Amino acid sequence: MAFMEIEEKFQVREESLTLAGLLSKAPISLAETIKNKSVVILPSHGTIDAFYAGSLDILDHLNNNEIDADIYASDEDYKELSLHGADIWLGTFFITSVVVPIFCNVISSYIYDKLKAKNEDKISLQIIVERKNGTTTSVNFDGKIESLDKAINAVKELDDAH
Repeated sequence: MAFMEIEEKFQVREESLTLAGLLSKAPISLAETIKNKSVVILPSHGTIDAFYAGSLDILDHLNNNEIDADIYASDEDYKELSLHGADIWLGTFFITSVVVPIFCNVISSYIYDKLKAKNEDKISLQIIVERKNGTTTSVNFDGKIESLDKAINAVKELDDAH
């Protein structure tokens, strides 16, 4: 590998995390808030309680584009993890398969239109899709924007209507 070459990480794997599991671990007030959401933004970077800086902007963008989304934290418990550098860290999204097509379009427009990401920029995100049969699959991507389509297409394949 050449100096400063970005090593791409792309993985699709079965998960055990479900919305029911998230709800069972959440405080009652939070569980009530997120139980019918189509997208839940989860804590990021291996933490149990911190979100990437910009998570509230993504939340607003999703909700403004008619995706019923929320953050897996109460207002009082919400903390941001600020990572310094040029990389784009979007975080972890738990989504229902029903919103896969619109979510993929909205998150792509956020990346390209709002963040003005360029092909050589590095991006990291995880999307966990819960299907109607209760199984979950995660798509993890860490690499250059120019290769992000492979992750978005993998998520689209998890659409129950696909």
